[in-house]
Amino acid sequence: MKTFIKNTLITFITRILQLILGVGISIIIARVLGPEGKGIYSLAMLLSALLITFSQFGISSASVFYIGKKKYPIKEVLGANIIFSILISFFAILVGLIIIFFFGDSIFPKVAKEYLLLALLLIPFRVSLNFILSVLLGLQKIKEYNFIQLMQILIFLILISIFLLGFGFGIKAAIIAGILSSSSACVILFNQIKKKIGGLSFSLNKNLFKDFFSYGNKAYIGNITTFLHLKIDMWMINIFLNPLAVGFYSIAVGLSEKIWLISQSAGTVLFPKVSSETNKKNLREFTPIVNRNILFITVLIAILFLLLGRWIIVSLYSEKFLESILPFQILLIGAVALGGSRIMTNDIAGRGKPILNTYVAVVSVILNILLNIILIPKFGIIGAAWATAISYSITFILKTIIYSKISGNSIAKIILIQKSDIALYKKFMLSICFNKRT
Repeated sequence: MKTFIKNTLITFITRILQLILGVGISIIIARVLGPEGKGIYSLAMLLSALLITFSQFGISSASVFYIGKKKYPIKEVLGANIIFSILISFFAILVGLIIIFFFGDSIFPKVAKEYLLLALLLIPFRVSLNFILSVLLGLQKIKEYNFIQLMQILIFLILISIFLLGFGFGIKAAIIAGILSSSSACVILFNQIKKKIGGLSFSLNKNLFKDFFSYGNKAYIGNITTFLHLKIDMWMINIFLNPLAVGFYSIAVGLSEKIWLISQSAGTVLFPKVSSETNKKNLREFTPIVNRNILFITVLIAILFLLLGRWIIVSLYSEKFLESILPFQILLIGAVALGGSRIMTNDIAGRGKPILNTYVAVVSVILNILLNIILIPKFGIIGAAWATAISYSITFILKTIIYSKISGNSIAKIILIQKSDIALYKKFMLSICFNKRT
């Protein structure tokens, strides 16, 4: 438990720093490009993100899972991931070119092709970065894993500041900054991990490829639908409305997602831990403790954000983004729900049952799409926010029921604070007070 708390704390601190840097990046982009420019930038980045998600085939999850099981040599896993990243990047870029030249005007109306094409250059670096990072995560090298992610966003902030604030460049420069920061992090990470594990092997292990695709395919549809659940609303807002509305909504989404910091931190550490856990009692008892406390803290943060929402948006982004306030407040409901289900998602995947996550994700994204189709034309971005809040809540309910059945824990034990938790909080507070006095 101590190691888990330590790794979660390291990850959480990293996420806090990423939050600060990310907000800085968001402020610069929003203030320099304005609501419409921010919307166009978000849509261009959405295309590359969609292609990356659709083409990864769950390889990252499979890497973490099988490294945890210690089934294959690390050098072989790294070598296989490099091969996967090259093949997948080529495929994703090819599909992207087809989409842009044949369907760009209908799928991404009012977004210039040059922005979409430029965003495709992000793909090989993001794919490689994800795959190599999964090796570090599988090895539970949490410090190194977090360092690379923090370094990447720091480079991005520096480049964005130079390009947009220093020279007053536009959307192209913002995309190029992302390309340069991802490529730099990718090169540094590859050299670092290669030294750490003593090289890599490109031996084509058929069993490894078979296992990776077998596990990955179970997680693949779930990863896609989860991503669509997170991002498809912005695309649909552009279809039904315009990039200006996307700009307002992207600010609301970006801020509401910040309350996931704790659940993301704990979930990141939990997945490789569950994958490598052999004690069934520990497996049953550990996750509920993490889940209910993360949910409790997330609710408290959401209430704080709800009270300070208007001040946060006006202070950071100016009164030009007043239309982001109400969607942001509504999205907090969904953010709590999804944050609450994240721990269970990682536990289920770590047990080798990612297909269960996939079933829930498919149901949720279909519901989300239907609600967006009904609500956006009538209520605009407020309707999109309600569609997301409702579908995220359904995700939480379904995930809780499924996890309760496979783990043997009661729903109350999974989501409600227990007396033992309160005792721990009191003990923690007393230790802080005692240390201060001494």
